[in-house]
Amino acid sequence: MNVVFSSAFKRDLQEASTWYTSILPGLGAEFGERVRSVVQSIIVREGGDHIGPHGFRCRKCRPFPHLVYYQISDDTLYLLGVIHKRRHPDHLRRQREKPSG
Repeated sequence: MNVVFSSAFKRDLQEASTWYTSILPGLGAEFGERVRSVVQSIIVREGGDHIGPHGFRCRKCRPFPHLVYYQISDDTLYLLGVIHKRRHPDHLRRQREKPSG
């Protein structure tokens, strides 16, 4: 399966990792490892998750309060964002509507 990381996904991951590191050294790295584990699980299972509040498939990053949002088309996994579970449901849609550049 091909994997495509959106710029929003990369930005979300960096921002959350930085925030966790500011709370406790090493926690940002732990968060990053958990996200990588979740992405690997999505690849192995080829999706199969529920639709989250943002309208896309997602998987929880327990114990962190974030969700990894994604789409699968043909043999490609598109990682859309890493979003805090309390974020407004329109957040991911607005992110995807922004012109890239």
